[in-house]
Amino acid sequence: MTKRLLATLLFLLFTLVVTWASVNKTRDWTLQQLHQQGSDELLQVITQLRNALGEYRYLPFLISQNTDVKALMLEPDANLSAEVSLYLEQTNLVAGSSSLFVIGEQGRPLAYSHWRDEQNFFLRSHQGQEYFTQAKAGHRGRQFSLNAEKQRPAYYLSSPIYDGTRFSGAAVVRIELESLVKKLRSFGTVLLSDAEGTLFFTTGPFKRFKPLSEQVTVTGTDLADGVKTSLWSQDTSNWLSRSVELDDLRWQVIVLNNTDVVDRNVRNASLFSFGGCLALGLLALLLRERQLKIRSQNETREALARNEAQQKAIINNAQVGLFLIDHKGVITFANEMALQQFTVSMSLVDHKPLTTLLAFEKSSPLSKGLSRLGKQGFAPLIGYESVGRRGDGTEFPIMISVRKMEYLGDRQFLVTVIDISRRKGLELQLQKANESLEHKVEERTQALQEAQDELVQAGKMAAIGRMSTAVVHELNQPLTAIRNYVAICRQMLQQPEMLSESLTEVDELTQRMAQITSQLKTFAYKKPEQMEQVSMQMAVQHALQLFKQRLADEQIQLQVDQPDDTVYILGDSARLEQVLVNLIKNALDAMSTVENKCLNIRIATDDNITLNVSDSGPGIDEELLPDLFEPFVTSKSIGDGLGLGLSIVRSIVRDLNGEIWAENLPQGGARFVVTLPKC
Repeated sequence: MTKRLLATLLFLLFTLVVTWASVNKTRDWTLQQLHQQGSDELLQVITQLRNALGEYRYLPFLISQNTDVKALMLEPDANLSAEVSLYLEQTNLVAGSSSLFVIGEQGRPLAYSHWRDEQNFFLRSHQGQEYFTQAKAGHRGRQFSLNAEKQRPAYYLSSPIYDGTRFSGAAVVRIELESLVKKLRSFGTVLLSDAEGTLFFTTGPFKRFKPLSEQVTVTGTDLADGVKTSLWSQDTSNWLSRSVELDDLRWQVIVLNNTDVVDRNVRNASLFSFGGCLALGLLALLLRERQLKIRSQNETREALARNEAQQKAIINNAQVGLFLIDHKGVITFANEMALQQFTVSMSLVDHKPLTTLLAFEKSSPLSKGLSRLGKQGFAPLIGYESVGRRGDGTEFPIMISVRKMEYLGDRQFLVTVIDISRRKGLELQLQKANESLEHKVEERTQALQEAQDELVQAGKMAAIGRMSTAVVHELNQPLTAIRNYVAICRQMLQQPEMLSESLTEVDELTQRMAQITSQLKTFAYKKPEQMEQVSMQMAVQHALQLFKQRLADEQIQLQVDQPDDTVYILGDSARLEQVLVNLIKNALDAMSTVENKCLNIRIATDDNITLNVSDSGPGIDEELLPDLFEPFVTSKSIGDGLGLGLSIVRSIVRDLNGEIWAENLPQGGARFVVTLPKC
């Protein structure tokens, strides 16, 4: 025990030493690589910055050589100044600079590219600016301006303008730093500061126009190769810095590279070192454990042999047939119950295909499952009903299951067989009983259907009988009129012309009575006997003629809105007029309890013909609307109606290939809408 503890302590000490050395080496090497990367990026940033500034160096000289610019320097003129300003505006847009302007020899602006927006620019003097004094001295001027208030640092380039050898002014290009540094590309963080250390550009989490010394903590460090470098830290962020000062610009260019990679590499090195040492220790333990495992395996084999004998005893006493087959479907074992089910001995089925004991079709799931034994597409087969074949050739129904099992490392499959002969017999008896019951149900259903058809027919005949009462009521009016016309005719025997007119009216009334009585066939026959063109306006006129006296007696306001041109449908006039008579009668009945009675009939045409019949009554009960057109549905009291009128109306409209529906109006009352196809 003491030796094992001592060996463990020595191993842990060795692991810690190796890990510490690996961590230090990795940290130093990563910092060297990061330092080299920062140097390369710094050189790249400086090159990009120089190239970006170089793109604008030609502009001051180009402007100074312009003829109009030179003329403006000699004789300042408002018109010429406007032309030069326009030229500077266009040149500025093409060059992509911030602004262009020219200054006279006294330092006053004479033309400006942004003359439209900044008129007060011409009031400022540039005599004290470095770019002007440098140009006046005959040099190309350069000046960096850090305007901390407006936070718009800019870089100026200038070129002198001469009249012969005499200095007459300067051409100046202004480049805002924001547009200049957009061209910088770097993987690290780039910072630009002036000679006093004030930061005016950054791509990192730093505040511009503030000294860098107030924002970061700088610590120096020496690398293993003798290189000295600086580490910057801010809150939880750390960088390795590389910087250089540009003497001509008086800028300090700084590139920061995040040191997260150092921490990551150090962490990985510590894990790899510690893990490697730990793996060596585990390997040593593994070799030792292998010897113990070999000993344990020998003991396990002996235990498995004992368990196998016990399992075989259990299987032989099971109450279901069990077979063990290999991946080729060959029987390697069968219990006593299986041998009894198939009336065979083990010697007859040993190492014989299982299919010799089964009777099934080649395309059955059992055949497909047995063909996939030992293959990737095999799936367990559970509770499949098939047919077994006994040793004497007789067949019997079985329920078979095939499952994969590991048996001493070999691919073995367990087949479970259950004799279901008794169950199948019971199922056959149950099937016969069900078929007998279904036959009786069909006979009873047919008898009920016949009884129902007789009841429906009886209901129709009763409804037609009741409808005759309404027809008699409708016939009373034309009969009364006929009597009156006959009496008038007797008195007018001496006046043939008037007598002829009265007889004509009698003839029309008798035709109307014939049409009314012919409508009794509607409830029994669905299709019209003959289809012809029917005028909608004429049908409305005939229907209203029946209610002429009632409209006058009940003081009902009638409003008919119809097209000037006659519109036709394909149908028969009697059935169309019956639709109108039913709808108008329902509207008049609905207004029996209101004072202001108004009947509105409107015919509109577009793709179809639309007929609206609306009233000013109390409207239709919302509960009745969904079933309003069903037979025997009515809002009238018992004795006033059977509820068949709207059902007949819907039947007629559908026979004419149309549709009908009802709705309540917002101002009160109800409206029935009928749509029919044009003829």
